[in-house]
Amino acid sequence: AWMSKEMMSEDSEVLVAVSRLAARVLFEPTPKTSAGVAAMVEVLKPKLYQLFGDSQSSNGLLLLRDEQSQLAGMAGVVVDKLPGFQDEVPRVCYLAVDPGLHGQGFGSMLVRQCEDWAAARGHRAIWLFVLRHKERLCQWYSKMGYQTVTHLTYTVPVPGQGEMEGTVQMLGREVTLKRKPL
Repeated sequence: AWMSKEMMSEDSEVLVAVSRLAARVLFEPTPKTSAGVAAMVEVLKPKLYQLFGDSQSSNGLLLLRDEQSQLAGMAGVVVDKLPGFQDEVPRVCYLAVDPGLHGQGFGSMLVRQCEDWAAARGHRAIWLFVLRHKERLCQWYSKMGYQTVTHLTYTVPVPGQGEMEGTVQMLGREVTLKRKPL
């Protein structure tokens, strides 16, 4: 179900669970220790609260729960300006499915729900970024109707590894911007 803004306070369990799933699934290299996950959670919590906890924002966060009501997946839609574009547009972000549930169609379902959310608000297209080196993911989005618009460098949090485990750096990563008409 789409999360109500009231569910995500700055200290809510929902915010922590969403941040933890994002830290474990979305970033490369994946944090290998609990200290690495904790460092990513501390970076992600304020950003996720800013995007999805503010009752004034026009963004939405979809949460997928398993039979035990544990967070199993999520996807967000953020309406903002993309680099080099004038108008605000919706984009799929924070798409994550628990690795134990991959291959069961949950990712596709979450993306379709994001598309429906954007279309219901009058948007005629939806956008997303995907890391350029993630070829299988780029192909998966292409099969879902997303077309490459451009390639650019985007700054993202990157978990520290080895001696840097437990730290987070903001680094530029090569991404592909994709778009799908609605």
